[in-house]
Amino acid sequence: MLSLNKEYLTRVRLLMKDRRVALKLKQKEAAARSGVNIRTLQHFEQTGEIHFSNLVKLLVLYKMDERVVRSIEDRTWWTVEEIERSENRKKVR
Repeated sequence: MLSLNKEYLTRVRLLMKDRRVALKLKQKEAAARSGVNIRTLQHFEQTGEIHFSNLVKLLVLYKMDERVVRSIEDRTWWTVEEIERSENRKKVR
């Protein structure tokens, strides 16, 4: 599981960096425009580690936020039972 998490962090950080470069944004400019500290952005692009709120700020700046939210909202892969539980808001302990 730990190696899978590391793989995801690597994939996300590389994709986010590629997006920044594609938008012709330097790290300093991306940090300033998003409200994310420059050192935070540098650390993220090196390690993949970032607080969720800062990730969201970058997603908005990079115009990736709507796609991420849509993918999270997508329930096509949920089972019928999971959807029913979600809709009924049954507590899971």
